[in-house]
Amino acid sequence: MNKNEIKSLIREKLLTKRIILFGAGKVARVFYQMYKDKMNISHCVSNIKKEWGEAVLLDELDVRRYRKEEIQQDDYIIVCGPVAFRAIELQLINDGFKMYEHFVESNIARVVEANKKIALFYGQCILRDMYRCLVRVSAFGDKYASVFTQNNKGQAVVTNRLLFYLKDICDLYVYTPRLLDRDSAYFLSTDELPEDCMAISVSNLVAPLYWPQVETKIDVYNKLYLHPYNAKRNMNFYHTLYRREDHNINKMVLEGRTTRQIVECLSSDEFYSQEQVDRHLRTTLKLIDIAEQSVDIKISDYIGANYKKDMLYQNAFHPNKCIIWECVRRLFGMIDVSTEDVELLEEESPLHIHQSGDVPIYPSVVRGLKLEFAGREKKYEVLTGSGIEYMTFEEYTEHYVEYTRKAIEILKMW
Repeated sequence: MNKNEIKSLIREKLLTKRIILFGAGKVARVFYQMYKDKMNISHCVSNIKKEWGEAVLLDELDVRRYRKEEIQQDDYIIVCGPVAFRAIELQLINDGFKMYEHFVESNIARVVEANKKIALFYGQCILRDMYRCLVRVSAFGDKYASVFTQNNKGQAVVTNRLLFYLKDICDLYVYTPRLLDRDSAYFLSTDELPEDCMAISVSNLVAPLYWPQVETKIDVYNKLYLHPYNAKRNMNFYHTLYRREDHNINKMVLEGRTTRQIVECLSSDEFYSQEQVDRHLRTTLKLIDIAEQSVDIKISDYIGANYKKDMLYQNAFHPNKCIIWECVRRLFGMIDVSTEDVELLEEESPLHIHQSGDVPIYPSVVRGLKLEFAGREKKYEVLTGSGIEYMTFEEYTEHYVEYTRKAIEILKMW
């Protein structure tokens, strides 16, 4: 079947069949509330015994044990839960049911029922953040029903069953391209899309503009990062960004310098020379430009024009809202969607579309780059084990030093 035939089949089933929801969690609750007046939703089924009961879902729907012999010819199953979809899909297929004809996943049902063009977003952080922003734009929602699915590291495309089916019916595919050839199994080839599907790639830049001290290779982590220990024991030293090593702090701690000596040294306006700062900026902008050569939505020009005025990134791997909304604007320009509401929505958005924590900027880098948004008293939003803490660069450095010392002590015990 082609994509229009698939959509027509699903839509006909949704409107004429008795609907059974497979699953009784949050997804099922949301789906039922959205469609109880549009579809003939009868009850839920579940493999989980503790979920069974009369009128237990929102005090309205029964949740029954799944039994294949109780599924009737006029029933249509909607699988509510993208995480469990792969296992439930296999269970249903083994019981003789067919995808589209007898069952469908809830996100696919949602976008098909909307009877609009279907937009599929597949990638990592920047795609997720773009999706969170653009679904708020009415001009986009009027034209597209959309789904985001995560490109999880190590999960091959064929095992992401939501992506596997959505690729056959989408009209717009927005994605981040793979960085390494070895990762090809984790990225959907545009050759697998329908002929009339528009594919647009978005830059997923690693941009260490403000942080010459941080290693930016994708698979290189801080050897003194002890997340498993901290996560289990709820310690106050947990900080996701310590996964990326500050070479200077770790080196000075291992040399035996005191906290005060380290803070004073790194807080100096002269720690990085003007030549070092300029060279790091030139190298970063050049690498960004090279990385974007084959990408449809480029932002290197925006970065070069705006890095002084706004803190464009929280850290080397996660952009702030100005980058995200600029990508949204450029996407809309390519698909002929009005950007009239974007400026107001950007203004109302939080600085961090998703919060992964600021990495404070060295005073010598602030001076060298002539940054307009930063100064010695600037409070950064630092992600710690007890939540967000607002810290100056000096306070952050003290926090990092204590984390590193604790990590060294723990490693000695191991």
